[in-house]
Amino acid sequence: DLLVECAIDGSQDFAHIHACGDAMSNILGIVLDVGLHKSLQQLSDQLPNSSQSQQRFELWSQTNYSAWAEQVKMTVVNYRNINHEWQFSSEQEQVLQCYYDANQLLLDCLHSNCEVTAAIRQEIEATLLLPIKELEDREWQ
Repeated sequence: DLLVECAIDGSQDFAHIHACGDAMSNILGIVLDVGLHKSLQQLSDQLPNSSQSQQRFELWSQTNYSAWAEQVKMTVVNYRNINHEWQFSSEQEQVLQCYYDANQLLLDCLHSNCEVTAAIRQEIEATLLLPIKELEDREWQ
């Protein structure tokens, strides 16, 4: 999320791009997907070094930042299947809101002083946001 925010923000000043570089370094330390890691490493290598002169930094920012930010967004979308522009109808939005509210109520109940065994609580939490197909498959197990 932080990396996508860096790419979406659009600010091209030194502090912002430096923060993006720091975010990229942190992410590279935890990414397990080899393809994503390689793609992010290539993008990280394109960032200007913070020790470069301000003139060189500004030149890179003006000529390369927009394309770099777009590559970051596309990499995250491709590897994590997120950040899509969904076009939900008002009815679909209402159904999603009801689904969210029901799950939130269930979580609120679980975190209250309700009397539920640890095993039941764990099963509810494990299945909370699973797709219907997976829930149906679990019923037969």
